[in-house]
Amino acid sequence: MTDIRPLPHVLNIKPYVPGGKLAGAKGHVAMLASNENPFGPSPKAIDAMREAAGSVHVYPDPGYGALREAIAAVTGIADPNRIAVSSGSDEIIHLLTQCYAGRGDEILQTEHAFSMYAVSAMSHGATCISVPETDLTAGANAILGGVSERTKILFLANPNNPTGTMMTIEALTALQDALPPHVLFVIDGAYAEYVSPHYEAAIRDLVDRRSNTVMMRTFSKIHGLAAARLGWAYLPQGVSEVFQRIRGPFNVNGLAVAAGIASIGDTDFLTKSRDHNTLWRAKLIDGLVALGLPTPQSHANFVIPDFDSAERAAAANEWLKARDILVRAIGGYGLPTRLRISVGSAEDNEAVLAALKDFTASH
Repeated sequence: MTDIRPLPHVLNIKPYVPGGKLAGAKGHVAMLASNENPFGPSPKAIDAMREAAGSVHVYPDPGYGALREAIAAVTGIADPNRIAVSSGSDEIIHLLTQCYAGRGDEILQTEHAFSMYAVSAMSHGATCISVPETDLTAGANAILGGVSERTKILFLANPNNPTGTMMTIEALTALQDALPPHVLFVIDGAYAEYVSPHYEAAIRDLVDRRSNTVMMRTFSKIHGLAAARLGWAYLPQGVSEVFQRIRGPFNVNGLAVAAGIASIGDTDFLTKSRDHNTLWRAKLIDGLVALGLPTPQSHANFVIPDFDSAERAAAANEWLKARDILVRAIGGYGLPTRLRISVGSAEDNEAVLAALKDFTASH
């Protein structure tokens, strides 16, 4: 027997369910569940990690100056001191929540939001409030209708995961202006590179436009460094100073730092990855629609076809698993009739379309 008990609000949290692996598979598996880059990381990032491996006995620079300067140089951020680096963007979510929200406070998100926002809110004793989306897309009016005096942070992934939809820059700007001054507006740009360089610059500029806005980014998606766990954020000066008070002094490992510096400078690799995604995302959507699976336009590196019922979606998921194709069920996000399919290699994209063609012919 023990009297050691967790805080009550922690027991209300449902553990995060990752995309997972395919147990028992032999040979090639089409890994289309976790929105990973089918090309892997930049070869320059791999070389940088190999070179850095000889120095893993030495602590990294606790200020991560070289990485922050490399990010600033590529993204056009004038002050690298307002960039924070992290162990994946999940750490930024948790640290911002730890800084600004606790018991009696509210975190605001939209209906089909990334699950870590709610997990972070609940882990710090705050309440997560979700507002409706229209046609799977966030809207300023609904968001503003959910704001209260207790709202401390608005987390908004744009493009959103798992829907792939997004608000325009004009809509984001109007929302930014309408938010009351006590709400921190956190724009999660995990998939921003798949939109356009113009969009990346526009959300950066929103941070400079108002002191209530943070931009989060990650190296896990287009950079292909998911296992390195590397993220970053561009923060207003005041928020940056608070953030640094609780950030661990060595929260990012040296191999990830080396990979990040090399990757963010490899524009040819990033362009290749973006172009491949744009081409195959459109092909996947067209192919799925032709199979009678309505699929909304996506601005990220995945698509979410609708199978009309939760039972049919589950059957399709099992059908694909039996053919060594792993996709993501998203019933936990309130979308039980859909599956999320990452844009993979040309071979894997063709395989999933062929498998679903057979499925729809027999189901």
